[in-house]
Amino acid sequence: MAKLLMVVIYVMLGTMTTVTDGQATCAQKLVPCPPYLNNSTAKPQNSCCNPIREVVANELPCLCNLYKDPTLLTSFNVTVAEALRISRECGITTDLSACSGMEKSSWRVVVRTEANVERSGHR
Repeated sequence: MAKLLMVVIYVMLGTMTTVTDGQATCAQKLVPCPPYLNNSTAKPQNSCCNPIREVVANELPCLCNLYKDPTLLTSFNVTVAEALRISRECGITTDLSACSGMEKSSWRVVVRTEANVERSGHR
């Protein structure tokens, strides 16, 4: 989950040259998050965390596509640790093993929030 968030955050930091319209749509929802990347003392606000929850719950294929694009990882200056920290501080944990070897139409994700509420869905 955190690696996917990192990639989405990368997209929001600048260039979207390798991102399709659908990927840009899910990435655009995370615009409020970059201020927290290099600031380890500031806890992400709901303006960052809520869109992350929404994208993970409803647009996992988009995030998986962003994650699987190797050019995104080298195009932006954000570390895995920073993305992991933002996700963790938002109270979001996700099992993204579904990204490997599954068709887009059968993605499944379970999102656990700080309230430990579970939601699952099929896309």
